[in-house]
Amino acid sequence: MEQLSIEAERILIGSGAHCEIRLPVDQARVEHVLVELGAAGVFARALSFEPPPTINNVPFTQAPVPPGSILGVGGCQIYVEIAEGQAVTPDKVKKSESSPITLLAATLIIGVGGYMLFTDDPNDVTAKPPPKQTPELWDAPVSACPYGDRAQASAFARERMQIADAKRERRPFHVQDGVQAVPLYESAAACFRAGGDPGSGGLADESAKFLRRDIMDDFRTRRVRLEHALTIEDYVSAQKEVRVLLQFTEGKSGDYVTWLSNLDRKLRLKADAKKS
Repeated sequence: MEQLSIEAERILIGSGAHCEIRLPVDQARVEHVLVELGAAGVFARALSFEPPPTINNVPFTQAPVPPGSILGVGGCQIYVEIAEGQAVTPDKVKKSESSPITLLAATLIIGVGGYMLFTDDPNDVTAKPPPKQTPELWDAPVSACPYGDRAQASAFARERMQIADAKRERRPFHVQDGVQAVPLYESAAACFRAGGDPGSGGLADESAKFLRRDIMDDFRTRRVRLEHALTIEDYVSAQKEVRVLLQFTEGKSGDYVTWLSNLDRKLRLKADAKKS
């Protein structure tokens, strides 16, 4: 268990570095749940449904969080309660004279196999990646079209192709778009063939294969750069590579992804400590 007291009337829960409560990337999306304090009490709003967050094991979109209830995100359980505190820092004296600062106190229980991310030593960035380093970026190549009718298959193929082309163009600015484009091209290829257009199917298939190879080469290069940056203690470069690798593995789980998430947090804490 880990108990946190947060001086705020809103708490963002997710795997993003900017979240007040940060969970492992295999448990939560970048921004998963927003918890807010209002006149009627504590409310939670789901920002992602992969996996769906729950209150007392019941999925929700937006709902109150009654005292004693359990907010679940992935394998993590979070108890949220309201506390009252007085500000003591000089820059907050005037605010504290008019009203006490409201604290949202959150107690977290990370499920078995989870990682506590709140007690990391920021100076400990020497841990090596797990022996089985990398998760698979994709499942097996898509080989079947979900439509048997030729007209439907052709229309679906054209739609998939357009989306894949757009994502491939955005890849230099958002790595995950490139990763997502691969199965889209594969699905387009299968449906072009099912719709009686083998020429377009071959074009989509080649696009998928080329993008797979290109992304995997980039993925391997980024991993080598990260290990080199850690070896020479260039933590600024290491932090950049970690964040790109987290984009590659967004939505994936496993020891390597968790190691990356923990390393990102340690590097961020180290950078913050150096600034102060």
